[in-house]
Amino acid sequence: MANRVYEWVDERTGIKPAVDYVLYRRIPKSVNWWFTLGSASLTVFLIQAVSGIFLGMGYTPSTAPVVRPDGLLSNEALESVRHITNNVPFGDWVRGFHRWGANMMVIIVMLHMVRVFFMGSYKYPRELTWFIGVGILLMVLGFSFTGYLLPWDNRAYWATQVGVKIGGSAPILGPAVETILKGGPSLGAATLTRFYALHVLLLPMLTALLIGVHMFLVIKIGISGQPTLKEKPNDSLFDTTNVKKKKAGRAFFPYIIFKDAVASVAVIGLIVLATIFWPLENSNPVDPNNPFSTLEGASSTVYQTSAGVRVEQDLAPDGTPFLDAKTSQPLYVDLKGNNVNLTAAEITSLKPVQMAPQPEWYFLFLFQFLKIFPPEVNLGLFTITGEAIGGIVVPTILVLLLLLAPVLDRGSKRSPLSRPIASLSMLAFLIACVVLTVLAINDLNAAVAAPTPTTTATTTPTATTATGGATATTAAGGGTTATTAAGGTTATTAAGGTAAGVTGDATKGAALFRTVCQGCHANMGKATGTAGQPNLTNSANAGDPVYVRNNIRTGKNLMPAFDSSTITDAEVENLVAYIASIRVK
Repeated sequence: MANRVYEWVDERTGIKPAVDYVLYRRIPKSVNWWFTLGSASLTVFLIQAVSGIFLGMGYTPSTAPVVRPDGLLSNEALESVRHITNNVPFGDWVRGFHRWGANMMVIIVMLHMVRVFFMGSYKYPRELTWFIGVGILLMVLGFSFTGYLLPWDNRAYWATQVGVKIGGSAPILGPAVETILKGGPSLGAATLTRFYALHVLLLPMLTALLIGVHMFLVIKIGISGQPTLKEKPNDSLFDTTNVKKKKAGRAFFPYIIFKDAVASVAVIGLIVLATIFWPLENSNPVDPNNPFSTLEGASSTVYQTSAGVRVEQDLAPDGTPFLDAKTSQPLYVDLKGNNVNLTAAEITSLKPVQMAPQPEWYFLFLFQFLKIFPPEVNLGLFTITGEAIGGIVVPTILVLLLLLAPVLDRGSKRSPLSRPIASLSMLAFLIACVVLTVLAINDLNAAVAAPTPTTTATTTPTATTATGGATATTAAGGGTTATTAAGGTTATTAAGGTAAGVTGDATKGAALFRTVCQGCHANMGKATGTAGQPNLTNSANAGDPVYVRNNIRTGKNLMPAFDSSTITDAEVENLVAYIASIRVK
């Protein structure tokens, strides 16, 4: 029956010669399992396309507010994702396939590019195949960036805020790029709509087109095979060695396609295992005033147990913690919403976790790379931000070098040992990426800090430290007197102020800073943040109240802007007062 259908189609289309060429073309015998990465990439792309279609049937790209049954204010986008996960049959599996498929796509495409680079397969006559392959890699990274925001939860919101700010730091075109991505002055409904359109319309169309042309070139020109130190290609369309290998090679079907099938099944198996053992966690809705990502909402804090499990208090809609009926101890849940039984000793040893905005793991190296550069670099004729150098200029140069590899490396030899400069350069880049990623992970893990005790009292608190310490007295209204022994200085302000030109309440400012700012500015602004945010105790600019006010209102570099609907003028003055109070005198 199948043969009769095939003959019927061939009679009307003449497709048989093309099919025979594709299936029975000769492949060099040196082709091994490393050469299956291309087919595996195609398999994962198809998984992403199919799972994305099913997710799109239930997803709502809207930021319109929705009140959950538990009383927590959410949005339509996040609630549609939660509905797919919790209520749609196999919805959690489809989301898991799509999430882990995205991670697998990045890994396999990168490995495929590295394999092609080290084997010199980008050389004549495969330059165009390489150019398109680099384009596919950029499309994959674009998928990852745009898809991360679509759940419209707090973690994605703040991570995208950082990413868009980096794009906005680009020289000349930066502000225009940032405005185009945001769709307005801040992240909102227009941003979600644009990212959704990019993710489900433009990027799939461009990627499918590039993959189609890429496959055509691979089939037309052929697979290069493994390079050897002794091969000597000539100037014909196919090098002499490759022609011999092709004649002595094996047919794509059934020999080579079997390896491709095995590799694809293995990749699918890994995605299934990841979906089973690392199910997706719930997250809280977008909160522009709170960069912390928690399950129970803005009023909750994430803690880590001594066993490394991240938990938070189980809260009522009004923020009141639920208590155990027998022990009166607070009840805790993990970040999947499951109850966690903790002893009194375990509760005492809990450490708060700073859930700061962070990108996906494959962008962490860039996240860490930004910390190398100072906030601003004066180049004489103009000043450029560190974010622009580390996030735009250097990555653009590296992408161009990768793209132009066939132009820069035009020698005939393909063996990595015959191309030491190219091979060592790629090896150094890969090592740098691994090191930066590990450092970024260590910094994120370091965000698990020892609990900082806080004291609330109606009387005036006094703290004294001998030998170079300080005595601080807070009067009614937030005035502060600080005296530093052993050659220190004395600063006195009236009630309600902390320094000259500052009229806010430092105590209220500290409370607001803890809620709004600490996700990026580590240790209440007293340490360098995970993305290189300055230590406010000794940063030169933070000592200028006018500069601080302007930064809060207009934003700068990675810092978003906060208008009066988000932070009132009085609250801005309180933040200015708090920052002035922690300055190193």
